[in-house]
Amino acid sequence: MPDPFGLSEGAKAFSGSLDSSREAAKGLSKSIEGVQKDGTDLAQQRAQERIRARREAELKKQNALIKALEDWKQKKQISDQEANLKIDFVRKYGAKEWEAVLKIKLEIENLQRKDNEEFQHDLKAVRRVQFYCFAAAAVIAWYLTWGIKG
Repeated sequence: MPDPFGLSEGAKAFSGSLDSSREAAKGLSKSIEGVQKDGTDLAQQRAQERIRARREAELKKQNALIKALEDWKQKKQISDQEANLKIDFVRKYGAKEWEAVLKIKLEIENLQRKDNEEFQHDLKAVRRVQFYCFAAAAVIAWYLTWGIKG
């Protein structure tokens, strides 16, 4: 007997829409799980990066301490050698000659400082010229690209 009110067709349509809704819900659940997994993975990655950064900072701190100790040993050794040289030199040549050696040392240090200052001045001049060249090149490139529109 035919269904005059279309109830069976309506039930079939309703059943089909429930099935498609269930499939869509499954897909949505999988998407949510994927996003949550991505979020968890990202959080774990950032935690590992923080731990690695902390370890690297600790290692750098330890390396800095080791380097500082090595520098101190080297400076102490040089200082001790200078003291021994002074004692031997003064014993052999006298305090007046030691003062002459210190003056020569001071002159050498002053020359090195002056050379460094001149180098820094020349370096600034070179950088200034480079800037002017880059600025001129930018103006030329702009002119060649867009030119004067008239």
